[in-house]
Amino acid sequence: MINYLVWILAAVMYAPLFSSLYSMRWDTVDYTHAYFILPISLWLTWRKRRDIKNIIQQEGPGKRNLFSFSILFLGLLMFIFGWRQNYIFIQALSLIPFLFGLTGYLYGINMVKTLSFPILYLLLLVPPPFGILDSITLPMRHGISVATEAILRLLGYPISREGLLLTIGYNDIFMGQPCSGFRSLITMFSLVLVYVYISKGTLAKKLILTSFIVPMALLGNLVRVITLCLITFYFGEEVGQGFFHNFSGIVIFIITLLGLMGVEAILDRKSKSTVNS
Repeated sequence: MINYLVWILAAVMYAPLFSSLYSMRWDTVDYTHAYFILPISLWLTWRKRRDIKNIIQQEGPGKRNLFSFSILFLGLLMFIFGWRQNYIFIQALSLIPFLFGLTGYLYGINMVKTLSFPILYLLLLVPPPFGILDSITLPMRHGISVATEAILRLLGYPISREGLLLTIGYNDIFMGQPCSGFRSLITMFSLVLVYVYISKGTLAKKLILTSFIVPMALLGNLVRVITLCLITFYFGEEVGQGFFHNFSGIVIFIITLLGLMGVEAILDRKSKSTVNS
């Protein structure tokens, strides 16, 4: 009964933070994938309900160890500091050590091991500071503009580049922050990471699939930007911008998904051939 009360108090403590994140913060940093991170984490925890029940029945209350309490105390300090300084990044980040510490303190190390992925998955809802976000997206935008110019020039199209501004024919296309592909990349990473986690297979297979998420998403974004340039060149800026805002995100999703399915099929085929031999 006391444990339930502790969790209720923890939920009340973090409720204003999540209210702020859901109402404003994620939209301002182009981090809208974070809306589904908490529900997925709760669903992943619910999938472990039998393991959780067994641990509680077999081990009873966790041993009140000093290490778990220290992690819990660190999370509380981070939360208080972020709250007093109005620093949402630190306040949201405190959720990870807080949950690890509280889980270990109340239920023991086996419960921490069982729930480690659902807890760590919550890192994907922590909004990055604006400076860090710019330092990530700016090189991505530059790289995508350079690659797009090189490919289209190789194909014989009249394209030139000045910084982040691409000129194809008589049309200018500026590689703004959405063109970096960061939103699509982090969204695909969040979704595919869950797929890899719940899928059957060896740890090596899961690590290989995870390592392909970012390259496939970047390739999908490159195809998206090249397609945008070609549509703009042939049909004009208005049609190109309409494509970009309405349909281009689907391109990254399809390319990333097909690429990962291909990699998984190759891995499964190699695994079967190894077993048969």
